[in-house]
Amino acid sequence: MARRAIFSGVIGLVLPFVAGDALARPPLEETASGQVLYQSIGKAEAKRNQIPFEIVDAVMRVESGYDPGALGSVGEVGLMQILPSTADMLGFKGTREALARPETNIAYGTQYLAEAWRLSGQDICTTVMKYRAGHGETRFSVRSVEYCKAVRSHLAAIGYPVTGDVPKPTFGFNEGGSGGVRIKGRVRVRFGGSGACFGRVVQPGRNFGGCITRAVLVEKGLLKK
Repeated sequence: MARRAIFSGVIGLVLPFVAGDALARPPLEETASGQVLYQSIGKAEAKRNQIPFEIVDAVMRVESGYDPGALGSVGEVGLMQILPSTADMLGFKGTREALARPETNIAYGTQYLAEAWRLSGQDICTTVMKYRAGHGETRFSVRSVEYCKAVRSHLAAIGYPVTGDVPKPTFGFNEGGSGGVRIKGRVRVRFGGSGACFGRVVQPGRNFGGCITRAVLVEKGLLKK
């Protein structure tokens, strides 16, 4: 949803610095039952805000992979990766931990997404561009186009009618070492997590979901040993 500071070199992408403060890890149900719960909340909020549930679900999947403990590089929180400042603008009063709770996170994320849906005239790509870049943005960056492609792909996979064209980006190009276009990425980190993967690549593209180990983050100076 927001622009991130970046550094080069992890898993073939340019990844951003991770926010320094750790987000307390909210309770997490088993993956399958958790996703069903989050989608159930999403359906209720989609109905309340008059936006197709499928759009809400696609954004939730692309933003966090249904991980309520996801924390973005500049402080985006939870399933919908909403910024605390955005939630505050919508009337939220509370801590980041409170904002990470699924029912709260989905409620504020859906409210912001629904307004983008209305402002865009119900165009899928423009909706998700405004969700990630801000309601006032009118241009498509490389990342916004890739984001749109990921959302459209998910919608098509579940049988939702995908209409409109994918726009061409007008800014946000980064020249890679080979002279080609390199797309900025972002990293999602679950603080306090265990296992081989300390984080996952959530930048839409061929590396989506790729493992980022603790060793890589330590090497880049993002974590202390």
